[in-house]
Amino acid sequence: MSIRTLVAYGASVMMALLVLIALLGYSRIDEIRMGGPLQTKSQQASDLVADILPPPEYVIEPYLEAAMLARNPSELASRGDRLRKLRSDYDLRHDYWLKSDLDPALRKKVTHGTHEPATQFWAILNDAFLPAVAANDRAAIDDAFLRLSAAYDAHRAQVDETVAAATAYQSELNRHASASLHASMIMLGVLAAGLLALVGGFCMLILWRVVRPIRKVAAHMREMAAGSEVIDASDAERSDEIGEVARALQGIVVYVAERSRAEGERQLAIQKQVVSALGVGLSRLKKGVLHHRIAEDFPADYAVLRDDFNEATAAMEQAIQQVRKSVDSLNCSANEISDATDDLSMRTENQATSLAQTATAMHQITEKVNETADASNAASVTMRDAEQSAIDNADVVHNAVAAMGDIERSAQGIAQIIKVIEDLAFQTNLLALNASVEAARAGEAGKSFAVVAEEVRALAQRSASAACDIKALITSSVAQVESGAVLVGKTGAALEEIMGRVKDVSHLIVRIAEAAGEQAQGLNQINTAVGNMDHMTQQNAAMGEECNAAARLLSEEADRLSDLVGNFELGDASVRMRGGMRHAA
Repeated sequence: MSIRTLVAYGASVMMALLVLIALLGYSRIDEIRMGGPLQTKSQQASDLVADILPPPEYVIEPYLEAAMLARNPSELASRGDRLRKLRSDYDLRHDYWLKSDLDPALRKKVTHGTHEPATQFWAILNDAFLPAVAANDRAAIDDAFLRLSAAYDAHRAQVDETVAAATAYQSELNRHASASLHASMIMLGVLAAGLLALVGGFCMLILWRVVRPIRKVAAHMREMAAGSEVIDASDAERSDEIGEVARALQGIVVYVAERSRAEGERQLAIQKQVVSALGVGLSRLKKGVLHHRIAEDFPADYAVLRDDFNEATAAMEQAIQQVRKSVDSLNCSANEISDATDDLSMRTENQATSLAQTATAMHQITEKVNETADASNAASVTMRDAEQSAIDNADVVHNAVAAMGDIERSAQGIAQIIKVIEDLAFQTNLLALNASVEAARAGEAGKSFAVVAEEVRALAQRSASAACDIKALITSSVAQVESGAVLVGKTGAALEEIMGRVKDVSHLIVRIAEAAGEQAQGLNQINTAVGNMDHMTQQNAAMGEECNAAARLLSEEADRLSDLVGNFELGDASVRMRGGMRHAA
């Protein structure tokens, strides 16, 4: 069986199994899906329960309407319309369940068990109860309502039985759906396992019958690419496509081997010719004969090799000629470099000595400038302290002037108080005088009062005299305080002028210190530069010695190179250059 047939059969079996699984799964899932047969029957049972508990298939609402009419017959018009609507709804739903595909036993309970007492209920309602209500006959109403209640009780009993039966039927449907779903899942699992096993077996078959032989063929082809002429012929006996490929590879190996053998013999003859000519040329090059050229005709594939050899020898001959000329120039240049380096070394040593002396002098000058800068900085600090002291003294003088002003204002206040005291003494003196006059008028009875008045008058006079003395002292103090305030103000002005001068001097010293610092910094940089120049000059002197030694070594190497170049035989001269060609160093 060929691989193509094997793959076609396997694919057909797998597709058929997949179709079978799809159809079976669809059938089982369609049975239990929402909207399927089981779910539809379950929904019908739920609709049945909804229709009989409560109306329209349950006559509890018409019974309530009848009870309300029994209590209040005057509402016959409105409730009569409601009862006719409920009867119409009941008939519609009854017709629906008569035509439904519900379970026959359950449908019989709905269409016969609950319907018969309901029919009696509607007959009594329409034939007896409503006419009695219309006639407002209480006895007939009560009798008809009792018969309605009996019919309702019978209907209610049938409704309860029907609800229980519908609930049991719905539970049975649910159990059947669960069992069917479980069985479907098991069946799908078994089919999936079978499909997995079939796919696994088919894959193993493909690996064994297709992949493994193809890998062997690929390995044989890699061996052929590496030059092998022997391959495994076990797959050539197979009757499928792999066998055909193996047989074709054997044919290719045989063809390639024969073609390679013939081509190898031809190439071997050509290579012998080429190697012989190249061997002669290389032997001449080994002996130093650079003007040798290969004049033989080479095959087209090797003509480039002959041309490259001839061009290489020509280029080498030209290079050796240039080297010969360069060696002569190199000897002369080496002697000139040696003389120049000797002169440069001597000048560098003299310059190094001068720079060392200059560096010593610059170092001493830098130390003096640094000392000047330090002194200027110290003077600047001292002047800043003096400036701060002057500022503090100026603050003290300003405070003294303010205190003198306060004393002057206080003295003026005291003078006003003394003036008040003088006025009081004057008034007291007048009162004492009036008291003395009144005591004199009183005669003997006013003598003691006259004595007191005299004492008060004397006391007022002494108070006035003391107040005048104090006023004179206060006036003198105020004058002295004003004079002191003027002097203190002049002192403050003088201190402010001194402080301004101190600030100017401080600024000048700061500028001097900054200039000295900048000079010291500049001299330090010059000193550093001179030191670096001294160090570089010494290095230049050492490098000059090294250059001198290198120039002598270069001259010696040029002599050796001249001897080597002399060993080559060039086309323009057959005479070899020999040793002994030297230049005076």
